[in-house]
Amino acid sequence: MAGPRQFPDTLEAQLQALALDEEVLDYTAAREALADDPARPLYHLSPPGKFMNDPNGLCQWGGRYHLFYQFHPAGMEPGGFKSPSVGVSWGHAVSDDLVNWRDLPIALHPAGGERSCFSGQTLVEDDRVIAMYHGLFAGNAIATASDPLLLNWERHPNNPVIPGETDPDDVGTCVAPGGEYLVFDPCIWKEEDGYYALSGAYMQGSIGGTRSVDALGVDHIFHSKDLSEWKWLGPMVTDEVLAEPGEDMAVPNFWPISDDKHMLLLYSHKRAGRYYIGSYDYDTHRFTPEAHGRMNYGPWRTGSLHAPSATIDDSGRYLGIFNVKEGRNYRGWNDVMTLPRHYWLADDNTLRQAPVPELEGQRFDGVQLPAQEIAANSEQLLDNVVGQAIEIEALIEPGEAREVGLTVLRSPDGAEQTRISFHAPLYDHWVHPGWLQIDTSQSTLADDVHGRPPEQGPLAIAPDESLHLRIFVDRSIIEVFANEKQCLTLRVYPSRADSVGVTLFARGGAAQLRSLNAWQMRSVWPELKGREGQ
Repeated sequence: MAGPRQFPDTLEAQLQALALDEEVLDYTAAREALADDPARPLYHLSPPGKFMNDPNGLCQWGGRYHLFYQFHPAGMEPGGFKSPSVGVSWGHAVSDDLVNWRDLPIALHPAGGERSCFSGQTLVEDDRVIAMYHGLFAGNAIATASDPLLLNWERHPNNPVIPGETDPDDVGTCVAPGGEYLVFDPCIWKEEDGYYALSGAYMQGSIGGTRSVDALGVDHIFHSKDLSEWKWLGPMVTDEVLAEPGEDMAVPNFWPISDDKHMLLLYSHKRAGRYYIGSYDYDTHRFTPEAHGRMNYGPWRTGSLHAPSATIDDSGRYLGIFNVKEGRNYRGWNDVMTLPRHYWLADDNTLRQAPVPELEGQRFDGVQLPAQEIAANSEQLLDNVVGQAIEIEALIEPGEAREVGLTVLRSPDGAEQTRISFHAPLYDHWVHPGWLQIDTSQSTLADDVHGRPPEQGPLAIAPDESLHLRIFVDRSIIEVFANEKQCLTLRVYPSRADSVGVTLFARGGAAQLRSLNAWQMRSVWPELKGREGQ
């Protein structure tokens, strides 16, 4: 397969070339053709049609944010998409603010014996960006770019720099020569004595679902002084205790999150997005997890959070982004990306997270509700808060309510609605925390949407602490941030144009609404500007 096209080196010349680039023009046409699909989000990153999967190589270069992602140009039409294992490339988008994205040409096509360019991450240096990725049936490979928009990628002459399985008939494994370790999706960083990379997934058995419960998650660490010759240093981390049996440690992102702690953000083929926080020993190159948490709680194959990419940006923020799987039958495109999330540690070293503040620039037509009681066992329609692409920020005192929350994307008769709620803790709130929930059991009347149990994640709030919700509704995706401690993500597909209502409710006792602000959200996609405010 031919390698990537070459572009001019200066930013002005690149922008002029992109205006006439056939691939970019095709993406624009594809987006316009899909504009009538009510599931296309207004302010989330979605693909220009076809097949999108893991985010890769999130980074900031020259003041701009770049996101790459697994992209299959053939899509999933009959006769096109044969297997996710063949023909996957690195799609590419760029943004000045992490919100308003622009399509760029494919960055990496399979080359040099690779059947696909699978997941990997990037390292930004002063004069270049290094991408390390998994070349299927070859091993882990490296490419570098240094032009303003990262359009011109040069493969390393020693690729695959970490060889792996070369037998296309052995799809399930990528065992390196000698069989000491598996080679899979890598990440890369730099220390004083050279470059380091993680690669792994699991050490024994099989992964995922009902096939096996004996896999042991592991990420192996490698060292190189020059990117050419890599030495295996053994497992950097294994998990015999914190994760479930059968969980692997795929798509690793390993960055410092404080002066003395690192966060390993990764993906499990059994339970999807999760993380470890712990201590990294720079002398032994071993990571000791001290806490483990999840980003996804329900079945990831039906409309849930999937795999992450993460970076440290120029301001020192630990940023992460995930793709979110479909919960309906294929309609010419699949998957969207979450909003970018900022991660940091509280004083007790527990994880905190919030949507990046750059999103506030998408707000318009804001409304504010006064403080009021939410009567026990009542539901109140909010006349001035409507829409399918909105942000809601609410501060609620749960009071005596056993459940309190909002419904969104509600039809006037309630036949379609998505329920977002907090369930009060049982007994001691630290031993038995409360639960945050998104319930999509009534979200749609469409007949091609897959069934799914509610997404529920633990949320511990103190007796004197208010429930603080940031709710982002964007047509077919909902993201709920609560008290900077929890975030739930789920896909929804309202079938009715009038499913735009919002209600407040309480069950079992009264609650107090302290404040509620809501905004319509601007589209980041030109072809969807006409859908703003709907």
